[in-house]
Amino acid sequence: MLRKLLSIFAITLVCGASINSLEDLTLDTFFTAEEIRQTLDGNILSKMYVKFNAKKENTVEFIEIPRTLYNDEDFSVYEVVTDEKFFLPYDLETRPGLDLYNKLLSYSGLEGMVYYSRRAGKSEKLIKKSHRVRSISEKREEDVAYSEIKPQVTNLFLQKDNKLGTLYFRNELFSVNSDFVMINTCVVPISKAIFTLNDKNEYKIYSFFLYDAEKRGFFVYTFQAMRVKQDGLLKSGLIAPTTFSNRLRASTVHLAKMLNMDWTDKLNPWPGLYDTY
Repeated sequence: MLRKLLSIFAITLVCGASINSLEDLTLDTFFTAEEIRQTLDGNILSKMYVKFNAKKENTVEFIEIPRTLYNDEDFSVYEVVTDEKFFLPYDLETRPGLDLYNKLLSYSGLEGMVYYSRRAGKSEKLIKKSHRVRSISEKREEDVAYSEIKPQVTNLFLQKDNKLGTLYFRNELFSVNSDFVMINTCVVPISKAIFTLNDKNEYKIYSFFLYDAEKRGFFVYTFQAMRVKQDGLLKSGLIAPTTFSNRLRASTVHLAKMLNMDWTDKLNPWPGLYDTY
């Protein structure tokens, strides 16, 4: 799957990179046989990592991100990394792929997304505002309702996060055959209180949707990675891995909601764990 894009987008996406050093995007690029079995059973598999592990909440010592044409970058240098794997039921025999495509490009549809707040011990609003923009400004643009699936589209959207403030993301969506790759890159630096955490283009969220006709749905691998260049914040424990893992899970549950599936009971990725400060 997605093999054709290795040649089509090699120049535009990874100028100068060796294609032979990149993995083809197939199911076993991201999933083991056991992970396939677990996700087909309805489980969402999560991992989280923050440098220094000050809060002792890291679930692994290192999260290895498979390196592909779309993310030809060394993510081992990122101080915060979380990922998830799940199966998204979606039968392309009965549901148009264009519907899913337009849902992935519905930036206004992200507004009102909720996440599990450890501090509150319940779900709270995560995304206060979300909409497409033409440039880094507050001017709102309507979502585009695409009439066909394109090989690649790029948009810019604004998002107001309940803790990270106003962020601007460049959204890229690639498609080939029945598969999708979505990349959200924050194009502004992120600040917390008086601290600037990183530079522009240093907070990224990737989602790989690999369709399985036999299983009638998509196996999804999604991860987010953020640079945090303030070691003091990391060593103090003010940057908690659950803060980002819970956000990633919020996106997963919200996508299911947009597709008329209720995954509310899966909103907390760590039930019974990491619930107190």
